Amino acid sequence: MKKGITLFFGFNSPVEERIKRIKAKGFDCVITSADPRFNHQNGNIKKQVKLLTKHGLELSSLHMRYLKDELPYFWLEGKRGEKIKKDLIKDVKIAKKYGFTCVVVHCRGQYSKVGEQRLREVLKVCEKYDMPLAIENLLSSAIFNDVFQNIQHPYLKFCYDSGHDNCDKCDFDYFKLYGDKLITLHLHDNDGTSDQHTLNCVGSIDWKRVAKNIKKYNPTINLDYEIIYLKNAQHFTEEEVLDEVKKQADELEKMIEKASRKK
Repeated sequence: MKKGITLFFGFNSPVEERIKRIKAKGFDCVITSADPRFNHQNGNIKKQVKLLTKHGLELSSLHMRYLKDELPYFWLEGKRGEKIKKDLIKDVKIAKKYGFTCVVVHCRGQYSKVGEQRLREVLKVCEKYDMPLAIENLLSSAIFNDVFQNIQHPYLKFCYDSGHDNCDKCDFDYFKLYGDKLITLHLHDNDGTSDQHTLNCVGSIDWKRVAKNIKKYNPTINLDYEIIYLKNAQHFTEEEVLDEVKKQADELEKMIEKASRKK
């Protein structure tokens, strides 16, 4: 299975040097964003793709550009919601241009027919450009569930975020209900109290359960880790974080393989 990591995972090292380290540690692919607000971390998307291609790393998912507090406006009348829609369409086109596997989307707010129409317009563009749109589970299942209950579309897919699931107290089984739509992963850990995007050594996720569900619903999916490392008791270096994430990915792959042998 291919293993990936976010291009920015908590260290402000020069982007090309970071890419070289990611490749040297045995990763196959990268997840990133075209949001210009993060150009100071990774460079613009054209530069990112050029350097990733140069050093032999594949492109996995592209995360939509967004401001957290702006997202609810997608479901309301007005210019703010229209801007989010236009930016999302822009991301779909960028993903197609450079060869990403899908675009990952955050949904926040209250479901509405206004937002549904906007999402259907985006999905028309997805169909035109043959680019799936993956809705990510956040810390509440309500609007996530509303989207899939109200819109049936072949390009509407599911991004499973392990850390968000671990913090979600509603006991919602995302895999059971929408595992057939699983197309990409955001893997990271936490202690269950908040969305920490951290390493397994300080987390509480049941990775055997995750492995079992990956095997059941998409056993060839990229094992992509969305890490935002913040120094804790371990005080890991950049290379140590990469070593740890790669070890976690290898261990998860073994769990998936072991699950496949069970009758």
